[in-house]
Amino acid sequence: MGCDSDDCSHEWHYAPYRTGLGALQRGRGAAVAWLHDQPEHGHLVYACTARDTRWDWQVDDRYTYLARLVHDLHLDVAPLVTQLRACGPYRRWPQRDPTDDDNQFNLAVGVLEALARKGNTQAIEALRGYVRDGVRWIDALTTLAHSWPTEWWDGLWEVAATRIRSDDAADVLPASEPWLRWRGRDRGIDAVLHTAQRGRQDARDRRVDLSASTDDELVALLRAPGTCRALKTSALHQIRRNARPVPELLDAVEQLAAERQAGLFGALRVLGPQVLPAARGWAGDTEHPLFDAAAHLLADHGEERDIPAILTALDRLTDEWCGHDRLTEGLARILAGSRPASHADLRATVLRRLRWLSRASPHSYERGSYLRSLLLLDRDRTAAALPSCLLDCEPTVRLTAAEHAPLTDRTRRWLSTLRDDPLEEASVRQAASTRLDPS
Repeated sequence: MGCDSDDCSHEWHYAPYRTGLGALQRGRGAAVAWLHDQPEHGHLVYACTARDTRWDWQVDDRYTYLARLVHDLHLDVAPLVTQLRACGPYRRWPQRDPTDDDNQFNLAVGVLEALARKGNTQAIEALRGYVRDGVRWIDALTTLAHSWPTEWWDGLWEVAATRIRSDDAADVLPASEPWLRWRGRDRGIDAVLHTAQRGRQDARDRRVDLSASTDDELVALLRAPGTCRALKTSALHQIRRNARPVPELLDAVEQLAAERQAGLFGALRVLGPQVLPAARGWAGDTEHPLFDAAAHLLADHGEERDIPAILTALDRLTDEWCGHDRLTEGLARILAGSRPASHADLRATVLRRLRWLSRASPHSYERGSYLRSLLLLDRDRTAAALPSCLLDCEPTVRLTAAEHAPLTDRTRRWLSTLRDDPLEEASVRQAASTRLDPS
């Protein structure tokens, strides 16, 4: 869907990234600056609140970005409320709700919730009203309890007591708010929480607890012929959670790689530079099951001699937008540490690629990585473009910009806004405050 024209076979595609709408769909700060200067184009914001334009709904950020635009441009929130109410009950795949094909429910809840924290009373009442009579009221309530001050949602417990049913147990998280706070207030709520907690306890009881296992015991499990795939996955996840190198893992790696064992890459990353000799071997064989993992390990810890393998992995990426970040980070790290005169052509190629990705990719989660790599390779030119990044959708981008943007009058004004915005991440607010008053 990364189309730059209408000449494609997709039902929907992104507008060209050089256009205002294209930048808006991608969550770029340049689109916000443009709309602040030309608010007559504010209606384009609705194109991004009516369907979720994120490449990856799980990690890309847009709610705060869109809520700020609705607030700053004084846009009507009624279309978001209508969108919220139009969605039907949640249906697990492969079933579908045609009113929620493009994530309209979560998008509406997310933007309205953020607007409420900006002080929009219409958004507050719309969400509280939805908890009272909306179809997916538990989903909405969970979001509010996670993000709003307690006093905003605590009074809804009587509504929940009236609405909750025994078959809602699958949808409540008994160890999270609001249920932690409401436990003991109503028998009906308590009964559902008991059912939900028992179901989760049964699931935990079926899982093997390897937290007390030694490194040798975990490796032995991985090497034993009779160990099932699920148990091997648990052992590898435990190695990753322990976060200490287990060199003996390399003795079992070929067997695990041949089995395409889940969790292997995460456990290998814990090895740090110790994995380099093996990774270079895997990277030399494009048919090896760990070839792609090897390139990422070399990007993390490799040297100049590993550049060809990283480049090969970049060229082999099958997803148009995903997975570029760690590989380009590795290239930038290695090139920044080499002599300025060496790899001049490659440095220029990587810079062009990073600049294009930072503007064209709708997968905004990776944009912070591209920005950090650009700062490593071309600090002055990158820093000059940072002020508008203070308005980006991604907190990592805003944080980098807050730390490094040149302090012009406009930058100071935007930093002041971030510092005082209740929607902003604490790390970004702190960085903005430090830049404005370093003493």
